[in-house]
Amino acid sequence: MMQHNAAETRRVLLVEDDAELREAIGEALATHGLDVTAVEDGREALERMREVRPDVVVLDLMMPVMDGWQFRLEQRRDPELADVPVVALSASRSAAAAAVDADLFLTKPCSAATLAKAVEEVIAVRQRRAEPARMAQAERMAALGTLAAGVVHEINNPLTYVLLHINQALRLLPSVAKGGDTSRAERVGELLTSALEGAERIRDITRGIRTFSRVDDRPHDALDVRAPLQAAIALIDHDLRHRAQLTRIDRGVPYVFADEGRLAQVFLNLLTNAVQALPEGKADAHHIRVSTSTDAEGRAVVEISDTGAGIAPHHLPHIFEPFFTTKAVGDGTGLGLSISHGIVRSLGGEIQVESALGEGTTFRVLLPPATRSQTHPGFRRPRVLLVADDPAMAETVRGALGADHDVTVSTSAPKAMELLSTADYDAVLCDLHMRSLHGRELYDRLRTSRPRLADRIVFLAGGNVTEDERAFLGTHRHLDKPVAREALRTALDRLERDGR
Repeated sequence: MMQHNAAETRRVLLVEDDAELREAIGEALATHGLDVTAVEDGREALERMREVRPDVVVLDLMMPVMDGWQFRLEQRRDPELADVPVVALSASRSAAAAAVDADLFLTKPCSAATLAKAVEEVIAVRQRRAEPARMAQAERMAALGTLAAGVVHEINNPLTYVLLHINQALRLLPSVAKGGDTSRAERVGELLTSALEGAERIRDITRGIRTFSRVDDRPHDALDVRAPLQAAIALIDHDLRHRAQLTRIDRGVPYVFADEGRLAQVFLNLLTNAVQALPEGKADAHHIRVSTSTDAEGRAVVEISDTGAGIAPHHLPHIFEPFFTTKAVGDGTGLGLSISHGIVRSLGGEIQVESALGEGTTFRVLLPPATRSQTHPGFRRPRVLLVADDPAMAETVRGALGADHDVTVSTSAPKAMELLSTADYDAVLCDLHMRSLHGRELYDRLRTSRPRLADRIVFLAGGNVTEDERAFLGTHRHLDKPVAREALRTALDRLERDGR
């Protein structure tokens, strides 16, 4: 079952064979804040679903290669894809069309607003159905957390004096051995050192359980993820070299806001899993690949891949559950991945996994970049006024900028003029076409009353601009809709650098 963070932009897989209609529907859905991937037939849609991980499929019924009915049958047969809701589209009102196995059926033509509303509706229905299961899981997790905290407390008390006594014995051993049997003293020292290593491993395990059972309160810093990653590789190096060849790929990553020790623990857990997925003594035949990069949303990405046996499809939905393990009894607690998952989620990130039996597994850690206010505590977040009379678009833009900017939204141009007359803003994002006031008129008024702000407007323009408007936009900052998150950030960063 595919899982998604509810705070993310909704991902839509559009399946439509008509190229012009596919483009028109895709652009229309994008203006409603949806992230759209478009394909032209059902066979391609099945292949892309694992890559795109959509929240919903918008499905045309009449298509070549594989039509909508066949697609739905194949989707239902795949446990990983079966739960993704489907909104079916058809120009036909026949009984066969209406009877398709879909969560919602719409007849063509339908407006973009209707289709966007249908997407949100089927996702909401699916979430309501899943809520009882989520509540039950939350209760189980809370009970396990309470149990884990109690176990840790009971272990830590005797473990404390075991560690103290072993260290004290090691300090006293040289003086006790003077004038005696040095070989026997050396042997006692070896035994004590081995006992100390075992006790310290127990301490590390209890720390991991404590991470699972409570929210971590360590202070965070802006750091380069490559530092804790390298530390984890160094710790696992001895075991790794007997099982695989290590490949490092570094494409550069942004700083993230985290605790270095906790991130090292995440990477060590993932690397340990990768190493244990490979047989000993066949290092020349297997590979572990560790890569760092930046994704399209500016997040730091760390991938750890192995060429091991892979994870069975029926196990994938459970691998982040506490105490779930496919290892033999005594080979693991089943807490490593659940602890890692909890740490990454607490940092606002996510862990993804891809696996194929007989081919290997890839774990992907995605972490949000550290904001300027985190890296520089005295930093003041830029103030942005967004003027747009489409509430859905306005909320999408606000969400894209909210991490680094204080965004005020005005869906009324007259109200925007009132705000601009009483408050100071670092930038203004203005929709070119509005019902109450054209973006160009707002610019003309600001040029008279607030010339500094007039120079700090970035216009948002659709495709239906006139020749006169195109000429106007040619001499002013503007972005074409649908606007990508990175394009918005780049435009505002350029304004700040220009200092105008």
